[in-house]
Amino acid sequence: MGSRDLGADEQREEVKVLVTGFGVRSPDPHSPLSSKLNLPFSFTTEALPNLTIKIITASPIPVHYRTVRDVVPRLLFPHPPSSKAAADDTSTVLTAFEDVLAVSPSADTDEPRFDLVLHIGMAAPRKYFTMETCAHRDGYIGGDEAGETMEGDDLWRHGYKSPETLNPGFDTEDVWKRWKEELMGVDVRPSNDAGRFLCEFIYYTSLVEYWRRDPEKGARVMFLHVPGAIEDVDVEMGRRVALRLIGAMVESMRREKGAEGKAER
Repeated sequence: MGSRDLGADEQREEVKVLVTGFGVRSPDPHSPLSSKLNLPFSFTTEALPNLTIKIITASPIPVHYRTVRDVVPRLLFPHPPSSKAAADDTSTVLTAFEDVLAVSPSADTDEPRFDLVLHIGMAAPRKYFTMETCAHRDGYIGGDEAGETMEGDDLWRHGYKSPETLNPGFDTEDVWKRWKEELMGVDVRPSNDAGRFLCEFIYYTSLVEYWRRDPEKGARVMFLHVPGAIEDVDVEMGRRVALRLIGAMVESMRREKGAEGKAER
């Protein structure tokens, strides 16, 4: 990754990326690594030097199932479809995301606010980074910050009639190869088990919102699990890994679009 100065006559394209992380979960007083990465506002990659990757980092999201399901669709789309009863404090929570909510393609469209979305969460026992390749609809029986679970909730299963498993709309094998190529010596892995807790829940929440609008059009959403270590060296490594994953996602997306364009001609 790097940057260079452009002449006044060169056009700079832009890709907008939403990055989210979770807040502190009591009784642990330490901020998770995912909320300490301090990603830059923008960067470029060597493969796409004329493309600015603009990062919009959301405020930490509460570790609460129903808040996630109420808030995240509003962060992704200007006009999210209505769902069942929203959490009582949704409006209050949304005030923390005013910078994200201000991003809109148009007042009269429901196109995604962002070109890509990367959710980041912590997997404390792991000593490595994982790119999650799927999310599951059911099985969220672990208690959240409020001690609540999603056991018995049927909104996705019967209300939306959504699939048991959803995958991101990327060539995940291509993203994985691009991701690891510039991270020699760093333990990064693909994974199909995001843990059936808030991390996987927010992932499915995002994927299903794209699926509801167009089941055939893939969601440009990914989930990154980071280790639980929080020392300065860990934060710097986490930042490097996250930025390279974003870069790999963008490069892969552009490759796919290029191939689609050639196929249409």
